[in-house]
Amino acid sequence: MFSDTKRLEGHRLQLTTVRSLEFTGSLLQSKSYPSNSEKSMPKRAIKRTATATESNDQYLRVRLKALEIPPIKDGVVIGRGAAIGAEALRRTMKLISREPFDHFSVKDDIISDVIIRASVLKKITREKCEKFILTRVKPVMSETELLMLDIEIEVVMEASV
Repeated sequence: MFSDTKRLEGHRLQLTTVRSLEFTGSLLQSKSYPSNSEKSMPKRAIKRTATATESNDQYLRVRLKALEIPPIKDGVVIGRGAAIGAEALRRTMKLISREPFDHFSVKDDIISDVIIRASVLKKITREKCEKFILTRVKPVMSETELLMLDIEIEVVMEASV
């Protein structure tokens, strides 16, 4: 992660990570009106402009990231009360990803389903994956959440030749 700050026409542009961009700038800018139109403007608008430029500056912070397709890297754990269910999420994944995802239900009071990349289940069994999710993920999850899984598996092989 690196940080690079530059000034751009009175705004601050800060690059916080390689894929993350933060922009902070003043939302309220003073506008110059010709004297004739200033008279026709409502007093409320003129007053608001004058006070906003003097003391009540407002700032906007936006973090931009590239949209990753599919939005689910290796899997998702679906809570019982989540806003989207397993079937709708499976259909969405079929539409936006070429990679196959497997689905299994979990008999639990917090977690209802798990959708996981099929290539992950070639490296570990479904039972080990479910056990890991129930022991490690469940304690930090609420039943209304969808938690994305970014799984790193290292397979070490040995053979005598």
